[in-house]
Amino acid sequence: MNCTGCAMDLPKYMMDEKGRCPSCTTTYDLIKRSIERGEPANGPKQLVDEAWKEVTAEREAKRPAEAAATAEAIGRLREHHEMESARKERVKAAAPALEARYEEVVEETRAKEQEATEARLLARQELARRALARKHLLPYVRYQNPAYQAGWVHKDICRRLERFSRQVAEQKSPRLMLFMPPRHGKSLLASQNFPAWHLGNYPKHDIITASYSASLATDFSKKIRAQLQDKRYGQIFPKQGLDAENRNAEGWMTRGGGMFVPAGVGGPITGRGAHILTIDDPVKNREEAESATTRTSIKDWYTSTAYTRLAPGGGILIILTRWHDDDLAGWLLEQEANGQGDSWEVIRYPAIATEDEAFRKEGEPLHPDRYPIEALTRIKNAVGVRDWQALYQQDPVAEDGDYFKLPDFRYYTPTERPDLDDLTVYAAWDFAIGTKEHNDYTVGIVVGIDRALNVWVLDMYRGHWGSLEIVDQMFACYDRWRPAIMGAERGQIELALGPLINEQKRQRRKMGMRIEPLKPGKRDKQVRASPVRGLIEMHRVFFPRSAPWLDDLVTELLRFPNGKHDDQVDALAWIGQMIEQFNPRPVITPKPKKSWRDKLEQYVVSGTKGSAMSS
Repeated sequence: MNCTGCAMDLPKYMMDEKGRCPSCTTTYDLIKRSIERGEPANGPKQLVDEAWKEVTAEREAKRPAEAAATAEAIGRLREHHEMESARKERVKAAAPALEARYEEVVEETRAKEQEATEARLLARQELARRALARKHLLPYVRYQNPAYQAGWVHKDICRRLERFSRQVAEQKSPRLMLFMPPRHGKSLLASQNFPAWHLGNYPKHDIITASYSASLATDFSKKIRAQLQDKRYGQIFPKQGLDAENRNAEGWMTRGGGMFVPAGVGGPITGRGAHILTIDDPVKNREEAESATTRTSIKDWYTSTAYTRLAPGGGILIILTRWHDDDLAGWLLEQEANGQGDSWEVIRYPAIATEDEAFRKEGEPLHPDRYPIEALTRIKNAVGVRDWQALYQQDPVAEDGDYFKLPDFRYYTPTERPDLDDLTVYAAWDFAIGTKEHNDYTVGIVVGIDRALNVWVLDMYRGHWGSLEIVDQMFACYDRWRPAIMGAERGQIELALGPLINEQKRQRRKMGMRIEPLKPGKRDKQVRASPVRGLIEMHRVFFPRSAPWLDDLVTELLRFPNGKHDDQVDALAWIGQMIEQFNPRPVITPKPKKSWRDKLEQYVVSGTKGSAMSS
């Protein structure tokens, strides 16, 4: 059988269905694949033509199916596009809400993180406050009472009580006295907060607190007990607190086995001993303070009852307002001075500073937020010299004085004083210009002496001054009072002031200013003051009742010769010496009689510049 492609005669079984031999079949297939791939078709023309026809026919046959598939694909693409467009529209429409929600989520997350950070910070701060309150008394007080307003004096008291607490724990037997004016917060710190704080740190210790009445001490006990029951106390001292079975206000115990016992001064003290014995204001009022029997009873109670309760190494804390120079504190300090009894640390807080201190200057109030200087001045004027010095300045003086006696003092008002023309005015000065007198005052005192030799104290100059300032004060005194004589110790004038005074007299044209040097001799201060004491005893020295310097002068006179300062007494003593030396007798100058010229005024017409006679 001949091949349709190459005409080769071959058996039929070797031919394909189209009558081609195997070689032409292979060539045909290669030509067809080349055409389908779009490549050049090389081979016999007949085979190429047949391949093109077959490929073309197959393509034509596939075209409807491909068109349908293409249409279907296009439809699916269109549908997908529409769905995507719809999705984008939905996203676009929801974008503001989604953005807002996103911001909300971000803000919520940030707020939660901030809240967590603040909570951690607050927790750390709270733990720090608790740790600080455990360690120090003032933070403890503020933790218990956030509204507590502390001045420098309260900080100082807390610092001293903390040291006292440590010394008790170390069994060093501390002895501490705190003298403070009324209503300045001493009991709140020392008798209410300090025991609770100390028991938190040393729960096995025993404390006895005594006051002038058992009821007041019991009130302290109740307030301390309330602190131990408060949850804030448990936050500061987690393992401490009040014993569940011993909570009586008249004596209770801590969980650690310590005890608190209140007592009235003079009464019995039950229970165990005391690591701390606190005595807060052992006398109630002036009547008790003035009673020698009461004072003796308090001293006996202290030695026979209170002191015997003290544990080995225990401490004694006495907190009071001074009433009397022989009160419990005064007696104990006298015992110490005589080489008997205990050695005390004494802290005095006068209401108004009498000298420059670590935290305030001379003349400044103790706690200005509560008692400014104006309030203290009103109190000073109301209570009188003695109570002011004792209760507020913590410097009690004897009731009648020692060298000078208070009943001998006489006072005057401005209307009771003689006219200056009827007085001989003297001024005396006591200078503090030596190197060892930096704490003393320079004092100038001005007096007027009438014909009966009564002495009227007119003015006082007192301060810490240098040489130039002293001279300025002397000339100010001269300009104000025109004293007939100024007296001062001879050695002091020759030491530093003489040349300076003379130079100033020339410059100021005050050559009539008479300064007399006075000789102290070998007499001591008491002997030199005896002339003026005699005048005071005869009720011939009069002090101005409303003078701002009167209280300090009277206090110094009453404490002489044992007071801290005696500068005013020295100046007044010079006045006594001047009276003896110069024997002043005021010259009464008669008033001039009116002459005929004075009578001319009745002829002067009102409103005119002159009369007819004058013109």
